[in-house]
Amino acid sequence: MGHSAGAQLAALLCIDHRYLKAEGVPVDVLKGCVPVDGDTYDLPAIIMTAEIRQTVHGLPLPRFGHRAKFGNDPEKHIDFSAVTHVARDKGIPPFLILHVAGHPDVTAQARRLGAALKAADVPVNVFGATETTHNKLNADLGLPDDPATVELFRFLDPLVAAKAD
Repeated sequence: MGHSAGAQLAALLCIDHRYLKAEGVPVDVLKGCVPVDGDTYDLPAIIMTAEIRQTVHGLPLPRFGHRAKFGNDPEKHIDFSAVTHVARDKGIPPFLILHVAGHPDVTAQARRLGAALKAADVPVNVFGATETTHNKLNADLGLPDDPATVELFRFLDPLVAAKAD
């Protein structure tokens, strides 16, 4: 589980198993993945989205955007994108992708990752939280009446029950 940049890292770790293998960690330790409001599951898409948005409005390209953060190597952009590594029958755990429903970029990224996982027959639920923000979604996780928390426990309950058996 991870929030924001941590969401990208959690998704990448659970999908691209090179990182676990490098540390000698077996893939089957992963029981589920919950990326929370990430916008970089498909790095080329978010870079293009941000740059087109600026260009259409006659504004300069972002100085501290995703291209600056991840460098200017398109091959690395693809490699650092979780969607690139989704494949059927490779032991990817179930996913619950939480995102702020009112934010078009994270919504598109969540749906993109969800679609890739679904196409690979990986169990996935994409949940768009309403009436929240990027920071509030994360801060409210764990509160009893929080809708994202309800979804989180609904996702975790069978995973915890399976481990107890």
